Amino acid sequence: MRTILQALSLLFFSTLFVFATYKLPNWLPADIYLRLDPLLGLNAVFAAREIIGRALWALVTIGATLVIGRFFCAYVCPMGASIDFLDFLLFREKKRTGLKAEARLRRVKYFLLVIFIVAALTGLSLVFLMDPMALLTRFYTFFIYPLATTLINLFLDLLRPLFQALGWVTLSHLHYFQSVYYMTAITLLIFGGIIVLNRLVPRFWCRYLCPLGAFLSLISPLGLFKRRVNNDCNECLKCQEACPMGAISEDPKGTHLPECIQCRTCAKVCPQDAITFPASFSLGGEYSKVDFSRRGFIYSLAGGLGVGFLATQTPFTLRQSKHQLIRAPGAIPETEFLRTCIRCGECMKSCLTNTLQPCLWESGFSGLWTPKMDLRLAPCDQNCNVCGKVCPTQAIRSVTLDERTHAKVGTAILKKEMCLVWAQNKICLICDEICPYNAIVFRPVEGYRRPFVIASKCNGCGFCEQRCPVKGESAIVVVPDGEIRLKEGSYVKEAKKLQLEFKPDPGDDKFILEESGFKIEEGKKGERSIPQEEKVQPKKPKGFL
Repeated sequence: MRTILQALSLLFFSTLFVFATYKLPNWLPADIYLRLDPLLGLNAVFAAREIIGRALWALVTIGATLVIGRFFCAYVCPMGASIDFLDFLLFREKKRTGLKAEARLRRVKYFLLVIFIVAALTGLSLVFLMDPMALLTRFYTFFIYPLATTLINLFLDLLRPLFQALGWVTLSHLHYFQSVYYMTAITLLIFGGIIVLNRLVPRFWCRYLCPLGAFLSLISPLGLFKRRVNNDCNECLKCQEACPMGAISEDPKGTHLPECIQCRTCAKVCPQDAITFPASFSLGGEYSKVDFSRRGFIYSLAGGLGVGFLATQTPFTLRQSKHQLIRAPGAIPETEFLRTCIRCGECMKSCLTNTLQPCLWESGFSGLWTPKMDLRLAPCDQNCNVCGKVCPTQAIRSVTLDERTHAKVGTAILKKEMCLVWAQNKICLICDEICPYNAIVFRPVEGYRRPFVIASKCNGCGFCEQRCPVKGESAIVVVPDGEIRLKEGSYVKEAKKLQLEFKPDPGDDKFILEESGFKIEEGKKGERSIPQEEKVQPKKPKGFL
């Protein structure tokens, strides 16, 4: 039964992940697993210093754990299901003798939990480094999804001649959008390391490292259902060998309740049927205690405070200003954004154009793994507001398309020294033609039409930057100047207050294309020059053919 429930949970998680980009019913949010994670919710609330509505979903998990016990790790957690599945494939026939430092290693997850909570209280979000929901979502986003898309496209390429022969036009041209992310290799190494550690003991991650498991273990002894062993036990120790969490003590009748995940594997392998899980209000005596020393707590407390101070109070965090980061439309102000974002990667997966990419050091240590817009790679589609809908902590607000349009993320600026029109007098209209808001116009300068950006009409979508034909760095780039980032309130009202207008107006840059003003004169070979008489006394501004 447990295997079936794990498989269903993993399938449900994967399905929600695939359909996150598409419209799901309001009662079924794509980020439901992230919302149900009490550690992510608690971290976001502590770091943001306010109650976050979507984080309240975690109360369901906490309440169920208080009633049932630590069942989440055995039946619901998709990370646990993935670990068990891969462990069965890779290590089921391997002999694993366990670790001598078992007791001390169990304390590590509690150390990490304290560090993350204390760091959150200082305003630094670190839980994304180790939280299983965030880790698995990033692994799906940065590795599984791009890999699956690549394989599907290769399969379609192989079958394309057959589709063409059969006259199946739609399938003949079918090609799925290929996402690319910067952190694929790092993500694969992290997840691969988690799986490889299972070679030492089953569920190494869950036993020693998972901070969510540590949090649930603190309240699980209060659950009603506890392992009990009757007098039929002959101490064969099969239950002890089969327990994936090592929760059974040297005496097989004893149970370390904080580590028991209610999987009932021990009862399944018991030849005497001596093990049951009846409802009980007893706390289980000495085995209900969490193995966490006072000294370890003090060290963890100091570590959390130290990391929080170094990451939030030193110049190391000021690197963002040098990189001109562009956040997604609807992102709340930067300080609150860094505190609230849990770095799960859900927004990046859901981005229709693949412009959202993870930060490495661009915004300092405190901005690690947060989403940024790489507008040279891809623009931000004006008809998409999915990133806000799937954000479990509302670091990116869920807004309507009209509000999203007015959520200005920056302003395009022209680098005249790189622009083909300004620097080389070449013919280029791409930025003007591609701009969906008509924020780029051509005006006469020295007898020739030159591009200009109307800042009041530019919302920073980045179509111009992405399509600029200049190789390497674009000649027109979006910078965060003039961005609108609100924690609450209307973007439309704020834009109107600033006298911004994001609506196409074909009359703004209307001009008649005339005979080209570019002429080749005799002189140096290959040079283009402009006749002096035309430059001094032009009859009318020259345009482009």
